[in-house]
Amino acid sequence: MKFSNINLLDELARPELAPLLSAFHERRYVRQAIIFSPQYEDDLAEQEPHNPQEDNFVFIVKSGLVRIYLSYGDREFTIAFLKPGDLYVSHSNAFVQVLEDAVLLLLDTPTFNRCMMTIPEFTVPIVRVLGGMLKSCFSIIDGLALRDVTVRLARLLIDLAHESDEKTQERLIRLPLSGEMLAQTLGTSRQTISTLLTDFTRLGILQKEQRGLYRILDEDRLRELLH
Repeated sequence: MKFSNINLLDELARPELAPLLSAFHERRYVRQAIIFSPQYEDDLAEQEPHNPQEDNFVFIVKSGLVRIYLSYGDREFTIAFLKPGDLYVSHSNAFVQVLEDAVLLLLDTPTFNRCMMTIPEFTVPIVRVLGGMLKSCFSIIDGLALRDVTVRLARLLIDLAHESDEKTQERLIRLPLSGEMLAQTLGTSRQTISTLLTDFTRLGILQKEQRGLYRILDEDRLRELLH
């Protein structure tokens, strides 16, 4: 559940983009922190003076894992997981939560926009990232609104497989969330997720290696579930 396969850290490492990289500043966040919500921004650094410009900022994940999600009452719907090299903007109607201790590169939006205008080499990858974000959002909305939970889990497993560093046919994947949070992500119960993973294992689609770690044995059968 990534917005894009483009790693912006790699892009910013190019010599011609050094001025843009230097404009970002690092900030560290601790696990489980909500660093942005539709109501407020919490920079988790009370000792630092508040910078009003950072109410509206662009950030790139330098390390850690970040979740983007929507919340309606007691239900949460995950939009994406951000990993190193992924970009997001704060002015959305979504929550931003740190799942693993993270370091973010932040830049206020007005400065980012000016950089986009003056450094055209960075425009192309950003446009591709934004296009990926739009495509991903439509896919997630379609899954939550029109597909049952079996299809949603199959889609998540396939997405995780293609994000894996392993390029072999039988890919090893790690579920990025606890059972409860995974259930929230897919709009169902923890028991349902546990039952489906057991069924996939029994059918020879998955092989459980250890807690939260699975090997996909038959991706074609997973893809059949999408239809």
